[in-house]
Amino acid sequence: MHTASNHQRGFTLIELLVVIAIVSTLIALQVPAVQRVRAAAAATQCQNNLKQIALGTIHFHDAFGSYPPARIVERPTGEDPSFLKSGGEHPTWLVRILPFIEQEAAYRQWDCSQPFQDHPIVLRDHVVATYLCPSRRDLADATCPSALGGAMKLPCGCTYQAKPVYGGATGDYAGNHGDLSPGSSGLPTDFQWGGNGTGVIISSRGFQIANEPIRWYDKVRLAHVTDGASNTFLAGEMHVPMGKINQSPDNGPIYDGSRFYHMSRVGGPGVPLAQGPEDNVLGMGLFAFGSWHLGICHFAFADGHVQPVRNQISTTMLERLCHRSDGQPVELP
Repeated sequence: MHTASNHQRGFTLIELLVVIAIVSTLIALQVPAVQRVRAAAAATQCQNNLKQIALGTIHFHDAFGSYPPARIVERPTGEDPSFLKSGGEHPTWLVRILPFIEQEAAYRQWDCSQPFQDHPIVLRDHVVATYLCPSRRDLADATCPSALGGAMKLPCGCTYQAKPVYGGATGDYAGNHGDLSPGSSGLPTDFQWGGNGTGVIISSRGFQIANEPIRWYDKVRLAHVTDGASNTFLAGEMHVPMGKINQSPDNGPIYDGSRFYHMSRVGGPGVPLAQGPEDNVLGMGLFAFGSWHLGICHFAFADGHVQPVRNQISTTMLERLCHRSDGQPVELP
C-alpha cells in the first residue's frame, strides 16, 4: 500500500530575511510620522498650558487690581551689590495664581508671608501639570532636591552669593520680567530687583500688615502696558538646557523667590531667544526664554492669547515684545 506524506513547506531563510526587511522598512517609515504626531500633540498641550496660565493671571489682575509680583525682593544695600537686606525667599507668582488655575486646595496651604523653605516639603513638592511642558517631562519628573547654590557672576554683571537652594516642584514656564534696559552691573537699579522690571510679571518690594499675606509696592496694572496687551508678553517657555532638568540653577524650584531665574525670564539684546536645548545663549541661559520644540517657543500675551514665536526672532523685536511700554512697533509673522 502506498501512503501519501503530509509535507508542509516552510519559509526559506531568504524569504524570511525579505519579510524582516519589509517589516523593518515599514516601521522605519512610520517612526518619523509617529514622532511628528507626538511633537504636535506636545506643542498643542504646551499652548493650552500657557493659555491657562494667562487666563489665571488675568483673573488674578481682575481680583487684585494688578498682575502678581514675580517675587517679593528688596533692592540691594551695602558694599556687596548681591546682598539683600531682606526678602526674596517668599513664594512666587506661580503660587499666587494657583486659585485661578483650579488649584485652590493647594493654595490654601501656602502662606505668602512666610519663606518658601518654611513650608512643608509635601507642599513645596506639589507638582502642577499646567506648569509642565510635555516635550520635556511629566508629573513624575518635576521636582528638584535641596542643594547648595554656588556663587556666580554672569556675563551681564549679575552676581549671586553661595546659599542653600531648598528643593521643590519645577516647571517650564516663566513670567516676562522685561529686558535688560534697567541695567545689570550690580547696582540697585538693576533689572532683577524690586520695582525695576520693564515687563508684566516683575519683582516687587513688599510689606506686611498684621498676619495677611505679604503685599507688594510695585504693582503693574493693565493700564501700564501701554504698548498694548496683544503686543506684550505675559509669560513664556523658559530655557532649560538638555541634561539640566530638575537641577538648580538651570531648573530650580518655581515656587521659590530666592533666585530670579527660578520663575522669571527677560529678552532682548544680550539675552536672545534660545535656539534649542543645547544653546548656552551667550552665557545668559539662566535668564533666557526657550523651548524644546523645533524652531519655535510658545508665549502667552497680556491679552490672554498664545502663539509660537520663531527662534530666529531678532533681539530688537524680542526686546519690544518683552518691554511693556517702550512705544516701539511690534511685528510678528
